[in-house]
Amino acid sequence: MNISSRKPSVMIPIGDPDEGQMGENMSSLKRQRPQSEESSPQVAQVEPFHLSSHASNEDLHMELLGTEDNFWGPTGPVATEMVDKEKSLYRVHFPMAGSYCWSNTGLTFVVRRAVTIKIEFCVWDQFLGNTIPPQSWMVAGPLFDIKAEQGAVAAVYLPHFVALQEGHVDISLFHVAHFKEEGMLLEKPSRVEPHYAVLEDPSFSPMGILLRMIPTALCFIPITSTTLLYHQLHPKEITSFHLYLIPSDCSIQKAIDDEEKKFQFVRIHKPPPVTPLYLGSRYTVSASRKLEIIPKELELCYRSPREPQLFSEFYIGHLGSGIKLQIKNKKGGTVVWKALLKPGDLRPAATPIPPVTKDTLGSLHFVDRHREQLVARVTSVDPVLDKLHGQVLSEEQYEKVRAEPTKPGQMRKLFSFSRSWDWACKDQLYRALKEIHPHLIVELWEKWGGDLGSL
Repeated sequence: MNISSRKPSVMIPIGDPDEGQMGENMSSLKRQRPQSEESSPQVAQVEPFHLSSHASNEDLHMELLGTEDNFWGPTGPVATEMVDKEKSLYRVHFPMAGSYCWSNTGLTFVVRRAVTIKIEFCVWDQFLGNTIPPQSWMVAGPLFDIKAEQGAVAAVYLPHFVALQEGHVDISLFHVAHFKEEGMLLEKPSRVEPHYAVLEDPSFSPMGILLRMIPTALCFIPITSTTLLYHQLHPKEITSFHLYLIPSDCSIQKAIDDEEKKFQFVRIHKPPPVTPLYLGSRYTVSASRKLEIIPKELELCYRSPREPQLFSEFYIGHLGSGIKLQIKNKKGGTVVWKALLKPGDLRPAATPIPPVTKDTLGSLHFVDRHREQLVARVTSVDPVLDKLHGQVLSEEQYEKVRAEPTKPGQMRKLFSFSRSWDWACKDQLYRALKEIHPHLIVELWEKWGGDLGSL
């Protein structure tokens, strides 16, 4: 079914007339790709238009990923296969109708029946190149090339990193960009949620979220961001650290993870900034102990996953009892992120994180053990419910929780449903709380004597 016949959309084969001279520079995708490939030799490594032919080769390396890469569906985890590591090409089979969320990426599918889906991570600049002025459109999330049987997918939830909770962003600016042989197709999403733009009855191609911009508006768009902290153990007890501040885009994070692993750097899991930040703003990095941090200033900016990302580097001989790290807004000095770096955070690159089991946590799950604190202190219940909706909460349960007049009442009602949940369902509640209220979860873990990275 043609997308343009279902929802308001516009094809841009040679440019958008609203963008002035853009039409003279924008060529069709079919003609533009060779030009962009000439500008970067890495483009040839990513070929998002022929997934089926790639996946059908018998000599492809197939790898079953760890549990952290699973989709979560109506009956629990669904394993994801890596089809081609170089091309970041994955395959997953959903065994029945329902909603399936890939928590590592935020990508979610609602399917009508059993279906096999192929997903490839792509890069925006391979398709956009220099053809669209940056002041006209803002990349607002990762770009995926998705292949699925026509009609099997009822809806796809595409992740974005625009902070809607601030209430300063007009959701009519959101567009789903499709890249076809004849050009770029812009489609209005069915709806826009705090972390997703939803497309119903989708037709798949390389696709992701773009935000239409007005001049000078970029610095006023609040975004959700994340910090990535890596360490490498050296001889003589000296440890090297890399600290990144990036938009919450899974494709950028994946590129950084892959690059750091090449040099035996290991990621330390720390909570992200809890307040929205702004692209183009500058932030200073400091520590509770005098350290040489180079550079001491980071700019929050969007860089393509195939570009080098900005980071601060520092070295520590002895952690002692720990070091407090923090990032401040250069303008005004407001602290936007802080973390405690402890000796227990460091581990050799070859040491795997043990799986979480009932034996490691005891007879009570984390959410049950801290029920009283969670009821009293969780203030953003709706985003938690949105993450559980269709996964462990039915529509009726979702509405019953939201109908409670107070936040503690909503949490009590949620816990009344969780009594019948198994361990995996409670894990989903934990992950939702960890994302929405990271500082609270860190505090509860520290009081309990646990390690945040173990869940």
